Amino acid sequence: MDGLNPNQPKKVRPIHQFDMPPSVAASGIAQVGLVTLTSDEELLAWKSSKGDKASLANALALTALVEVNGQPVKRSDGSVDALWKEMSPQARELILMAYAELHKVEEDDAAAFLKSRKVRVG
Repeated sequence: MDGLNPNQPKKVRPIHQFDMPPSVAASGIAQVGLVTLTSDEELLAWKSSKGDKASLANALALTALVEVNGQPVKRSDGSVDALWKEMSPQARELILMAYAELHKVEEDDAAAFLKSRKVRVG
Protein backbone atom coordinates (compact mmCIF):
# COMPACT_ATOMS: atom_id res chain seq x y z
CA MET A 1 0.00 0.00 0.00
CA ASP A 2 1.13 3.57 -0.60
CA GLY A 3 2.97 5.22 2.23
CA LEU A 4 4.37 2.04 3.81
CA ASN A 5 7.74 2.37 2.07
CA PRO A 6 9.03 5.97 2.19
CA ASN A 7 11.43 5.25 -0.70
CA GLN A 8 8.63 4.14 -3.01
CA PRO A 9 6.97 6.94 -4.99
CA LYS A 10 3.35 7.56 -4.08
CA LYS A 11 0.92 6.32 -6.72
CA VAL A 12 -1.45 8.89 -8.14
CA ARG A 13 -5.03 7.76 -8.70
CA PRO A 14 -7.78 9.57 -10.51
CA ILE A 15 -10.43 11.05 -8.25
CA HIS A 16 -13.94 10.84 -9.65
CA GLN A 17 -15.81 13.98 -8.64
CA PHE A 18 -19.58 14.03 -8.17
CA ASP A 19 -21.74 17.10 -7.55
CA MET A 20 -24.57 16.63 -5.09
CA PRO A 21 -28.03 17.73 -6.24
CA PRO A 22 -29.08 21.08 -4.71
CA SER A 23 -31.57 19.43 -2.34
CA VAL A 24 -28.77 17.29 -0.85
CA ALA A 25 -26.09 19.99 -1.06
CA ALA A 26 -28.24 22.13 1.22
CA SER A 27 -27.19 19.81 4.05
CA GLY A 28 -23.58 20.96 3.63
CA ILE A 29 -22.07 18.51 1.16
CA ALA A 30 -21.91 19.97 -2.33
CA GLN A 31 -19.29 17.71 -3.89
CA VAL A 32 -17.58 14.38 -3.21
CA GLY A 33 -14.56 12.64 -4.70
CA LEU A 34 -14.13 8.88 -4.86
CA VAL A 35 -11.37 6.58 -6.10
CA THR A 36 -11.58 3.03 -7.38
CA LEU A 37 -10.28 0.64 -4.75
CA THR A 38 -7.24 -1.58 -4.83
CA SER A 39 -7.58 -5.24 -3.87
CA ASP A 40 -5.82 -4.49 -0.56
CA GLU A 41 -8.35 -1.76 0.23
CA GLU A 42 -11.25 -4.07 -0.61
CA LEU A 43 -9.80 -6.75 1.66
CA LEU A 44 -9.40 -4.30 4.56
CA ALA A 45 -13.00 -3.14 4.11
CA TRP A 46 -14.18 -6.76 4.07
CA LYS A 47 -12.24 -7.54 7.25
CA SER A 48 -13.62 -4.46 9.01
CA SER A 49 -17.19 -5.47 8.11
CA LYS A 50 -16.82 -8.88 9.83
CA GLY A 51 -18.98 -10.58 7.20
CA ASP A 52 -21.97 -8.23 7.53
CA LYS A 53 -23.06 -7.30 3.98
CA ALA A 54 -24.58 -3.95 4.97
CA SER A 55 -21.42 -3.01 6.84
CA LEU A 56 -19.34 -4.13 3.86
CA ALA A 57 -21.19 -1.80 1.47
CA ASN A 58 -20.60 1.12 3.82
CA ALA A 59 -16.95 0.18 4.42
CA LEU A 60 -16.24 -0.01 0.68
CA ALA A 61 -17.90 3.35 0.00
CA LEU A 62 -16.15 4.99 2.96
CA THR A 63 -12.79 3.69 1.77
CA ALA A 64 -13.42 5.03 -1.74
CA LEU A 65 -14.53 8.45 -0.44
CA VAL A 66 -11.40 10.65 -0.39
CA GLU A 67 -12.73 14.21 -0.77
CA VAL A 68 -15.69 16.21 0.46
CA ASN A 69 -16.20 19.77 -0.77
CA GLY A 70 -12.66 19.72 -2.17
CA GLN A 71 -11.06 18.79 1.16
CA PRO A 72 -9.31 15.45 1.70
CA VAL A 73 -10.88 12.93 4.09
CA LYS A 74 -9.43 9.63 5.28
CA ARG A 75 -10.50 6.50 7.09
CA SER A 76 -7.12 6.38 8.83
CA ASP A 77 -7.72 9.59 10.78
CA GLY A 78 -11.44 9.02 11.36
CA SER A 79 -12.52 12.05 9.32
CA VAL A 80 -14.58 9.96 6.86
CA ASP A 81 -16.36 8.02 9.60
CA ALA A 82 -17.23 11.18 11.53
CA LEU A 83 -18.55 12.84 8.38
CA TRP A 84 -20.56 9.73 7.41
CA LYS A 85 -22.38 9.84 10.76
CA GLU A 86 -23.26 13.51 10.32
CA MET A 87 -24.34 13.54 6.66
CA SER A 88 -27.90 13.13 5.51
CA PRO A 89 -29.25 9.70 4.52
CA GLN A 90 -29.65 11.04 0.97
CA ALA A 91 -25.96 11.99 0.78
CA ARG A 92 -24.95 8.55 2.10
CA GLU A 93 -27.18 6.84 -0.47
CA LEU A 94 -25.71 8.89 -3.33
CA ILE A 95 -22.16 8.04 -2.22
CA LEU A 96 -23.06 4.34 -2.11
CA MET A 97 -24.47 4.69 -5.63
CA ALA A 98 -21.31 6.45 -6.83
CA TYR A 99 -19.14 3.67 -5.40
CA ALA A 100 -21.27 1.05 -7.15
CA GLU A 101 -21.14 2.93 -10.46
CA LEU A 102 -17.34 3.20 -10.36
CA HIS A 103 -16.85 -0.50 -9.65
CA LYS A 104 -19.56 -2.13 -11.74
CA VAL A 105 -19.01 -4.34 -14.77
CA GLU A 106 -20.89 -3.31 -17.89
CA GLU A 107 -23.65 -5.76 -18.89
CA ASP A 108 -22.08 -6.49 -22.28
CA ASP A 109 -18.72 -7.25 -20.66
CA ALA A 110 -20.32 -9.53 -18.06
CA ALA A 111 -22.30 -11.37 -20.72
CA ALA A 112 -19.25 -11.80 -22.97
CA PHE A 113 -17.17 -13.03 -20.05
CA LEU A 114 -19.74 -15.60 -18.99
CA LYS A 115 -20.29 -16.76 -22.59
CA SER A 116 -16.54 -17.29 -23.01
CA ARG A 117 -16.59 -20.29 -20.67
CA LYS A 118 -14.96 -23.42 -22.02
CA VAL A 119 -14.77 -26.80 -20.33
CA ARG A 120 -11.55 -28.82 -20.40
CA VAL A 121 -10.63 -32.08 -18.84
CA GLY A 122 -7.26 -32.39 -17.20
